[in-house]
Amino acid sequence: MNEKPKRSLMSFLYEMLLLAAGAYLYALAFPSIWSDSGWPWFAAVALIPVVYVIDRSPWSLAWFYGLAFGVGFYSLFNYWLSTFHQLAIYICGIIKGLELTVVFLLLKASYNRGGRFGYLVQSFLYTSYTFISQKGFFAYSYGQLGSAFYSMTPAIQLADITGIWGISFLLFLPQAFVANLLHQNEQPEPMHYRKQWMDALVITLLWILNFAYGFAAINRYKNLQPSRTIDIAAIQHNSDSWKGGFSQYKKNLDILSSLTRQSMEAEPDMVIWSETAFVPSVEWHVNYPSNYSTSLLVDSFVEFGKNLRVPLVTGNPEGILKDPDLPPFDEKGNWNRIDYNSVILFGDGQILGTYRKQHLVPFTEYFPYEDLFPKFTEFLKSHDFHWWLQGNESKVFEYDGINFSTSICFEDTFSDISRKFVKAGSDLLLNLSNDSWSGAVPAEMQHMAIGVFRSVENKKTTIRSTNSGITCMITPWGEIVDPIEPFTANWQLYQAPIYEENTLYTMWGDWFAYLCMILLAVGLAMPIIRKVTRKTKGS
Repeated sequence: MNEKPKRSLMSFLYEMLLLAAGAYLYALAFPSIWSDSGWPWFAAVALIPVVYVIDRSPWSLAWFYGLAFGVGFYSLFNYWLSTFHQLAIYICGIIKGLELTVVFLLLKASYNRGGRFGYLVQSFLYTSYTFISQKGFFAYSYGQLGSAFYSMTPAIQLADITGIWGISFLLFLPQAFVANLLHQNEQPEPMHYRKQWMDALVITLLWILNFAYGFAAINRYKNLQPSRTIDIAAIQHNSDSWKGGFSQYKKNLDILSSLTRQSMEAEPDMVIWSETAFVPSVEWHVNYPSNYSTSLLVDSFVEFGKNLRVPLVTGNPEGILKDPDLPPFDEKGNWNRIDYNSVILFGDGQILGTYRKQHLVPFTEYFPYEDLFPKFTEFLKSHDFHWWLQGNESKVFEYDGINFSTSICFEDTFSDISRKFVKAGSDLLLNLSNDSWSGAVPAEMQHMAIGVFRSVENKKTTIRSTNSGITCMITPWGEIVDPIEPFTANWQLYQAPIYEENTLYTMWGDWFAYLCMILLAVGLAMPIIRKVTRKTKGS
């Protein structure tokens, strides 16, 4: 029996170097400090050294490599989170690093148990992980493999069947295959499978079919007559909505009003502003005026809306009574109020509809474990975090026969939110975001890149209206149209085509991700299945 050779320090350093190279190449695939748009083809090779290290490393180091890769990659990729909050970059790196400690161990188990098809089991695992990691309190969709290909429109049309999960699977599959081959050929007795060339051929054919479907889908939609086209003026005011106080709120309103009046020359059907573009709650101050100057500012907003001949969609917090049986504020001046991060449809001088944000930013917008961790909750609150209440309705607005929905900020990075909008009847997707706090174009581009898939998955037009970028239109096939230059104050008229048909992804949802989870379970159970099969044949 051959003994395993002892590992040296050089082996450890070699593997750490490969992980570092993989993390660096992977970061380059996305919009980054090196390129505002990224180099997507790096996403097709960056994980080869990573999977290779997982395959060859001992169990005792696999978990550490997962932690190191997770912290290293997200520190490079999400460097701008430090601008969001001083704790954010550490929280994100630690959480993703801990997740990948488990994922790396499972990838190693997938390779060992999958035999010749270890790379296939690993691909099922990676796809399952990217899906699961976007669920629950810690859900975070930035950095998933498929989103790096946002600009490769022919390669991502399959998302209207499988969701983004199918694209991530197709990108990971050949990389795991190559990594497995590299490791197998290092063994004292290399495993030369006669059918490996067949595996390579099947993978190649899958990509050929993917591109063929992609070109056909793009051509179909480019030649498909929309049921209607609506002209939307998106306003990018490029002013800090995080700064409080009457003077800042008035400044924001003045800029938004001025740009909106300019856009009226183009005769739009609708105007959209960004997330929390107008901060004082119209709902609250119209019903319970208290602060004189703020109430005057809200009156100015209402008057502006009355004189606007088209409806206005804008981010605006919704303040309502916490206890309907009590007055809005007591003798001591304490408000009986709760708030939602929301979007309002404003027309004819009144709020015609409201959407409440369903997926809040963890730690900074909500923390559901206040009773379990009271001290940590106080720590978060003391670091200038703001809690919102969570909405639970996939709101579909209706205007002049057009059904549309509005995701707020990073809600458009989650597939299920936009899909539920469309399944509820929405034919047009709007996204209202504020990424100006980042001070970084790559941060805004990373956000938009993920949002591209919401249009492709549901084959619906998306209009993004942001504080400082990336304001643009995204076609149903993922083409980015007329983006406004980031960090400038401007407006743009978008002629949004309306398509009423639904995709297989809209109707079936995340079936492909669930299928990967089932096949993963089968793959991990393969040694047991083989053993039972042999015993059955023997008997």
